[in-house]
Formats: sequence, structure tokens, C-alpha cells
Amino acid sequence: FADQYSIGWIGRRVVFDLRTEMFDRMIQLPTRYYDHHSSAALVAKLIYDVEQVALATTMAVRVLIKDSLLTVVLLGWLAYLNWQLTLIFLTVTPIAAVIIRVASKRFRTTSEKIQISIGRISHVSKEAFQGHRILKAFGGYQQEAQAFGEANLQNRRQAIRKAAVAAASVPLLLLFVGCNVAGVIYLAMTGATGSFISAGTFASYLAAILMLMAPIKRLAKVNELVQTGVAAAASAFKILDEKIEPSGGERSEVRLSGSIEFKNVSFCYDHDKPRALSDLSFSLKPGETVAIVGESGSGKSTIASILLGFYTDFEGEVLLDGESIRGYQLICLRQNIALVPQDGILFDDTIERNIRYGMSKDEQQIEPILEATQIKNFSHRLPAGLDTKIGEGGGRLSGGQRQRIAISRGLYRDAPILILDEATSALDNIAEEEVRNAIRQISFGRTIIMIAHRLATVIDTDCIYVLQGGRIVESGSHSELLSRNGYYNALYRNQLESELEGGEVPNPRK
Repeated sequence: FADQYSIGWIGRRVVFDLRTEMFDRMIQLPTRYYDHHSSAALVAKLIYDVEQVALATTMAVRVLIKDSLLTVVLLGWLAYLNWQLTLIFLTVTPIAAVIIRVASKRFRTTSEKIQISIGRISHVSKEAFQGHRILKAFGGYQQEAQAFGEANLQNRRQAIRKAAVAAASVPLLLLFVGCNVAGVIYLAMTGATGSFISAGTFASYLAAILMLMAPIKRLAKVNELVQTGVAAAASAFKILDEKIEPSGGERSEVRLSGSIEFKNVSFCYDHDKPRALSDLSFSLKPGETVAIVGESGSGKSTIASILLGFYTDFEGEVLLDGESIRGYQLICLRQNIALVPQDGILFDDTIERNIRYGMSKDEQQIEPILEATQIKNFSHRLPAGLDTKIGEGGGRLSGGQRQRIAISRGLYRDAPILILDEATSALDNIAEEEVRNAIRQISFGRTIIMIAHRLATVIDTDCIYVLQGGRIVESGSHSELLSRNGYYNALYRNQLESELEGGEVPNPRK
């Protein structure tokens, strides 16, 4: 009982501690790391790889210690009985070493490939489950089944290769050891070593050799667990060795005024890709509301990512309250900026906890926000009201309801800078106008950056910056830009015509 329970306790503690450290490290990794690594593969490392490490640090270590000690004792007894025969018996050691070395290399290689295949299986499964509506709507069953089948087949192939090595290495080792034992018995019985040994000594020697076979077999077999654990540990500790997101500079002001200035900022996500921003310059005064518009891929959302410190390897200078953004601590920087993203990322929790995500509860602050975003219009019809769980990604709510919650979360942060990245795109025209008016009232005095694709949503902003290919090609108020008959005018007319052709009724207030 003590043996089994202790091993089980140690194994679970290894899993618990390693997973805790890995998760803490993962959530602090830079944004660029997530740009190049699948989230499903990271989850696979957190679940599968850690379990393999636990097996290696419990069952494998247990066998290694116990059977290694037993092997040493038995070899010592054999040497004591007849050292000449024992030396002959040990001639199998180099052959055993070669077999174990080759098997170890194969075990580690196949284990690494199995880990990769598990990550691929997780990735394909996650995409299929999360995109089940698109899968059903477009009939993508065969395509997803084929992708999963390929990942599953790769996993099976590697597992079979590993099983083949495991099945061959132990019998092969025992075959050579058995031949050596047979030779030793023959030499002992014929007296070829120089003198006959007594019947009692022979019986004791033979018994010790036979006892030695079991630990040798277990030691050869545990090599599979050890090498699997080594490969998994390399994967797990590679995560722990990754550098976390830097903390930023030394400035830690409690609250900024909201002044923003971009000076000749250039940025690209990867060296082999074109620049997302190129020599970008613009400025915002505290309390000013500006819009950043342009076609998809023009660099609008990249501006928000740089302001939030997701990427710091840009060229040029970004100033907040006249000081370089690199001089602020990241925690301070992000406390002064509220983001409402286009996809309105929500967590599988209650409505209220999603609104105050990462912040403490304040009834006086949350009530006017609920009214402004009209969340109470639907929350009171839910079984538990604001305490209703919304499912993964808010799947139990409509798109408009999810976006209202995301807007509420941004407003609840009460930051001097508010970034709205297509924040009202899931709302109808009338609801959009009502929510935007409410945002203006609640956010009075804040600096607001409205990133928009639909130009009708930014008509009444203080200034509109028009991006094309990562550069500002025009700037000014809506009426000024229309009067120039330039790029903005063309975008606006095209959108207006598209809306009319699509049967959409423009909001009369616009």
C-alpha cells in the first residue's frame, strides 16, 4: 500500500507542479509566440507531454533504482562465487549497451513524433468543434474527417514503430544474455575455467544468474518509459525556458491624460512579409475621438496592437502623454487602455464576470454601463440573469448580445483611452446608433480610437485617418474628405452603393 500510494502521490504532484508552472509561463508568453504556435498544440503539451514526464519520474525511476540495486548485488554475489565465470558473463555488456543505445534513440525519435501528432490531432479537432456551424453549413464533413484521419494515421504509424522497437529490443537483449548464460553453464560444468566448482556453488551461481534475468528484462523494458519521458520533458521544459513578455519600462503612472502620437512608425509581423505599417504619423489630443478607416489589411488593427504593447519591435516612436511607450510598464500601459475587439472574445463564464473580467466588482459603475449597452434588455429573460453562463466563446448568445458584453467590458475598465475595433459591427443600424450615443455619453472626456470598416459609423468623429497599405493617405472630417473626391470619397460611395444594392436601409440619422 505504501509503495503504490507513494508512487501515485509523487506522480500527481509532478503533474500538478509542472502543469502549473507551464500554464503560468504560457499565459505570459509574447504575442509573437502565439502567432507561430497553435493553441491546440500548446494544450496537448500541457496535457499529454506532462503525463509522459510523470510516468518517467515515478514508475521508471522506481524500476531503475530497485532493479539497478538488485542487479549490482547479484553481480557482486556472482563475482564472489567465481570471478572468472562472471567476467565471461559480462562480455555481453557491450552488446547490451549497443542494443539499448539504438533502442533509446528510436524511442526518443518516435516519442517526439507522437507528441507532434497529438498536437496535430488536437488542432484539427479544435478547429472542427469550434467551427461546427461552418462545417455543417458548407458540408465540410469529408474534408475535416480527412484532415483528422491523416493526423490520426500519423499518430498510429509512430505508435506502431515505437511498439516494434519495444517488442524487439527486450527479446533481442535477452537472447544474447541467454546465450551467454548457456555458455557460462557449459564452462562451469566442464571445468574449462581451470577447476570444477562444487555442486552447492554451482546451484547458487545458477540461481543468481536466473534471478538476474528478471531485473535485466525490466531495466530494458523501462528504457521505453525513460526515453518517452525525456522527449516529453524536453518539450515541457522548452516552454518553461521561453522568455516571457518583458515588463516594459519603469514609468508606472496611475492614470494617463490620453494624449497619443505616432511618429514615423513602421512595423511588419514577419521578415518575409510586407510591412503592416509604413512611416505612419498621426496624433490625438486628450478627449478627442478619431476614426481609423481603410480596406481590410491596411493596418488598422495593428495600431491597436502596438498601443497595447503586444508588439514592441516597431521602428519609429509612439508617445503617450509626451513620453515613449517603451518607457511605461506594460501593466500600467494596459490599465490605461480599454480594448473592444472585433471578434468580441468572451469566456465560458457568467455575463457579469465577463464584463468585469480581470477587475473587481463595482455595482455603481456597472449599472449605467448595463443600461447604456442595453444588456438588461435580454439578461432579465435569462434563467439566472447576469449570473447566466454564456458557454464557450459566448455560444449561447446571439452575435449582437456577445458584442454588447464586449463593449460593456471595455467601458467598465474606465480607462482614459478607449479602442473600438469594429465594436458595433454585429448590431443593426438603429441599435448601433443607440449604443454609440451611449458610449459617447459614458466615455465623455476619454480619448477614443474607432477602427472601422463601415464608414457610416465614423461620420461624426473629430478626425478621420484613411489608411492604405499601412500609410495615411488622407485625413480630416467626413465632409472635408468627401469634398476632396479622393480615396475616402471612393470608399464611401462604394459602400453606400453596396448597401443600397444589398437592400439595406441606411439609418436616417446618418
